[in-house]
Amino acid sequence: MARYSHQLSWIQQLRYRWLLRLAAWSKPKVGLIATPEPWTTGDFDRGLRILSGKIVFTGHMMDIGESSIWNHKPPSPLFAAELHGFRWLDDLATYGDARAMGTAQAWILDWIDGFGMGLGPGWSADVTGRRLIRWINHSAFLLHGLSQSRRDKICQSMALQTRLLSTSWRHLPAGRGRFEALAGLICAAQSLAGMQSILPPALTALVKECQAQIDVHGTIASRNPEELLDIFSLLTWVKQSLELTHAPVPEALTKSLASIAPVLRSLRHGDGTLARFHGGRQGSEYVLDQALAISGIRASALQDSAMGFARLAAGATSLIADAAAPPLGQERFTSHASTCAFELSVGRSRVIVNCGSGLRFGEDWHQAGRSTASHATLAIEGLSSSRFAAPKRNGTRPFIETPSLVMVEKTRAVDGVRLQMNHNGYQKSHGLIHARTLDLPVDSKGLVGEDELYAPDESDVRLLQAAQAKSESPLHFSIRFHLHPEVTPNLEPDSASVSLTLATGDIWVFRCQPGVELALDESVYFEDGRQFPRPSQQIVLTGVIKEITTRVRWSLAKASENPQKAS
Repeated sequence: MARYSHQLSWIQQLRYRWLLRLAAWSKPKVGLIATPEPWTTGDFDRGLRILSGKIVFTGHMMDIGESSIWNHKPPSPLFAAELHGFRWLDDLATYGDARAMGTAQAWILDWIDGFGMGLGPGWSADVTGRRLIRWINHSAFLLHGLSQSRRDKICQSMALQTRLLSTSWRHLPAGRGRFEALAGLICAAQSLAGMQSILPPALTALVKECQAQIDVHGTIASRNPEELLDIFSLLTWVKQSLELTHAPVPEALTKSLASIAPVLRSLRHGDGTLARFHGGRQGSEYVLDQALAISGIRASALQDSAMGFARLAAGATSLIADAAAPPLGQERFTSHASTCAFELSVGRSRVIVNCGSGLRFGEDWHQAGRSTASHATLAIEGLSSSRFAAPKRNGTRPFIETPSLVMVEKTRAVDGVRLQMNHNGYQKSHGLIHARTLDLPVDSKGLVGEDELYAPDESDVRLLQAAQAKSESPLHFSIRFHLHPEVTPNLEPDSASVSLTLATGDIWVFRCQPGVELALDESVYFEDGRQFPRPSQQIVLTGVIKEITTRVRWSLAKASENPQKAS
């Protein structure tokens, strides 16, 4: 499975150690022949936290005090992959003072001493590629002021890793990991002395991956927006690395960049971050802006449909909805039961969101985040619209059944735009189709929605009746609207509406039709760089499922505008 690709078997570990020693015996050339400008950027506050001895990755905190980062046992395999992938170098380089530089230099030399010949958990090809990209990317920062012997020690380690990576990348399954490994290999072949013979086969392999994994519409099988951004960023770094040495850029790579760019632009919210679906986090607006700038792909009109997602936009309001079934294949372990769910943003304020991916907070949170109840959509009796298999030995639960029919239609009128979606994820279990209609007016100051459950034919009516007879109490639906943590909700005294105060001070009001219970409940928001999920709240509509057809209408309307903003 892709998300555990950093874990190697003991046979692979032994083989990799032997290959590293063989590479060392060949005495590769040592040195950098090209030093790129940094492609990756970190976070100043994270850099400060690292220097204070607080290392927070994947929902865990490791308190190292003033000791080396390698003197402590990582609390989880994902945490170990983050450590050995050296992505934290971005944060130290962004902090950028003499202490940050000295810490980075000391820790990289400690890593070479402790793990540089194949020991430890950091030798899968994706982690190795990630590490090489960071070392080369920040080479000026890492090598500044070091003695020649220490500079050579770091460059020799990069050479050995590159030799190993030229073989080990083939052991990865298709997906983001392969792109990361090949991008690291190409950047190393371009930057290190004596590695130029590795470049042609590595470029050929990358071209094949582009052709196999990225379709002509710029989409990937996982339908994970963040993964698409990662692949896009890696390809832009390869492009920039080739251009730095005036090497030709393969046409297939250029075509892939051109096809991906409009998809990513269409999956952005008003604050520049990505919609969070199928295990994807929101990413950084700066990463996307930088990648788009490096790619040289000009902005084009936003797409109505991109990678199975539908987009509505009017004025400052934008809505992105999942209008397709979850991906299967190897992605069935990480995809979410989010069909017909949506996220909504107003300007730079995200309002309605999905909980996101809980993978970095442990397996229980990961599974909870994948359920339909963690998304802004309808569920029946807490059942997800896609079915999970029984847990595997490692705790993972792949999808074994997803909606076989998902329909979507977008229409425009003088007064606004309408999105209609439906899926049959509950037809086998309850005989019901879930249909959702979303209307966004042209003035962008409201959203009107309708969720409907209906039995399409007589056999489905009988199946619904049987499910109702089997249940000890009436069957219920729930429609959830998870709110971004920066939204402050207030349930009005009559419990018929909820006022939402955005970070900007603007106030929106959520209402629903009579006869449906409206409540405000606790929720969580999975966010990077935190030890625990971030608390948030959700609006929940509940009611009894009627025979044949159940309809629920709800609305979100702008009630007032922050006077300071308006002026």
